[in-house]
This record gives sequence, C-alpha cells and structure tokens, in this order.
Amino acid sequence: MKYRIGDKVKIRTWKSLEKEFGLSGPGIDCQRFGVLPCMEDSLVKLECKRILTIKGFDEENNFYTMEEISYIWTDEMIRELVKRTEAFEPILTRFEILDIR
Repeated sequence: MKYRIGDKVKIRTWKSLEKEFGLSGPGIDCQRFGVLPCMEDSLVKLECKRILTIKGFDEENNFYTMEEISYIWTDEMIRELVKRTEAFEPILTRFEILDIR
C-alpha cells in the first residue's frame, strides 16, 4: 500500500481510467475493483477538486476507504499524493518511560 491514513490523495479522472483500463459494462475494471459512474458523480458533486482523505485501508485486499466518500478505492484509481500525514510518535506507557520490567 502506497498511502497511509490521513494522507490526502488526488483521484484520477474517468477519462484517464477509461483510457488505461477500458469500459466493462457500465463501469471501468481496474484490476481487482471497478470504478462505477456513481463514484465519478459523487466526486463531481463534492466539488473537492478530486482530493480525498484516506480514512482506512485493507492490506489483505489492497483497497482504501476515504472520509468524504464511502466507496472502495485502489492505487490504480489514485493519481498522486497531495499531502502526506505526519507520522505520530507512539504513546509510551509509564512502564516504558520508567523502563520498568
């Protein structure tokens, strides 16, 4: 997985995906998951300039979920990273701070 939770990514356009993968029925098959017209419609309605924030991901099945739209997104559907989330330091327990074992 290329991206992590909190990253802002730009989603590719319908035309770009159609050119690379071709149409399959009403949608576009991007390897394991497809892009549906309703996903494109949701992006247009949001007026978010195709920029979404990653809410979660499933490493086993290689897909992301986004905060703004509840569809499954894959690396092939993402054009680029817009903003990387800063990694947080893990919270230490009092035992780790005092190095008690």
